[in-house]
Amino acid sequence: MKRQITAKRETLAELREDFSLCGKCKLCQAVMAQQCEDPRFWRNCPSGTRFRYEAYYAPGKLEMARCLDLVEIEPDDAMRHAVYTCMMCGSCDDRCYPVKQLHPLWVLQLLREQAVDDEWAPLEWFSEMLDNVEKTDNPYGVAADKRVAWAKGLKVKDALKEKVDYLLFVGDDYGSFDELAPRMKAVAKVLEKAGVDFGTLGTAEVSSGSALLMIGDRDYFETLAAANIENFEKAGVTKVVTADPHAYTVLKEEYTKSYDMEVVSFAELAAGLIRDGKLKPSKDVKVKAVYHDPCRLGRRQGVFDEPREVLAAVPGLELLEFERNRKNSLCCGGGGSVSFWEPEFARWVTRERLFEAEHVGADAIVTSCPICVRFFEDAVAEKKSKMKVYDLAEILEKAL
Repeated sequence: MKRQITAKRETLAELREDFSLCGKCKLCQAVMAQQCEDPRFWRNCPSGTRFRYEAYYAPGKLEMARCLDLVEIEPDDAMRHAVYTCMMCGSCDDRCYPVKQLHPLWVLQLLREQAVDDEWAPLEWFSEMLDNVEKTDNPYGVAADKRVAWAKGLKVKDALKEKVDYLLFVGDDYGSFDELAPRMKAVAKVLEKAGVDFGTLGTAEVSSGSALLMIGDRDYFETLAAANIENFEKAGVTKVVTADPHAYTVLKEEYTKSYDMEVVSFAELAAGLIRDGKLKPSKDVKVKAVYHDPCRLGRRQGVFDEPREVLAAVPGLELLEFERNRKNSLCCGGGGSVSFWEPEFARWVTRERLFEAEHVGADAIVTSCPICVRFFEDAVAEKKSKMKVYDLAEILEKAL
């Protein structure tokens, strides 16, 4: 889909107080005090931990924003690398805001948007992703007909042809059809068993635009968002459910600025259906599982309890916790669109999380994000580990 130019909603200069008042206290560089017993797990900023220079932690990036605002520096390759290796996981924001009332994450987002506007963003690093979006409306190059093939054999309504209570927004964080099919089938089967009236946009659904927004290309993001919203209007959508936390975040934070709708995650809806007795997990799923909190679902949207409620309702499942869990959760390595150009760094982060899962004695990782699932599966295959990886919907569907 070709991009359209639209007016900007917010600029980096509007957060001048946030990037000017950073006192370099380094609170943002570690987990909350006294949660983790092993010192290995005290660090929580992937970029800073890996590259070990102040520029890669939030205070360094805030200083870049301050100096750019004062026209004290010119962007160079070192700055580009520091700005674009951030996973945008929000750990720094979660540490800073309660104490200092500063928002490092929003500064970093708008720093990237200014980089695109001022034409110093390294968009060539994301050329494959951008080409894929233009050709297939999907950052991974998965064609529209393949993105709907998972529904074959299932009773999935076309929301553009008949009214439904919930629009199931598939999202675009599945690297291939092989990854998309089993997880979306599980989501649909769970909703069907609970009697939820739902449908999809079929081939009319395009990328949520989350990956584009994370690299700072708001114009292109707005183009995709407008296309989806146009179809929401045609379908008369009032409620949306999605199992993709990246889509969930932009639908809830960005789309609702111009279109009135309720947005819920699959984890929230499933937990509510279990509480209401509409879903009754009864089959044993004998696994010692550790739950990984996706950054965008957990820290960003505060959805921590609902996935655990779902897993607690599954007979035979022993639920463990990472040392870094909930607000302290480490990114899976798939955030910030970093993996599109720096895959080795992304894999380094994923391997650290896999080590932590083994450290707590789990034999399976369960999460609520397709990116997390994909990265964990790749790390397990690379290490030849016996660790199993499941999406939350897959575990729940097994138990029904």
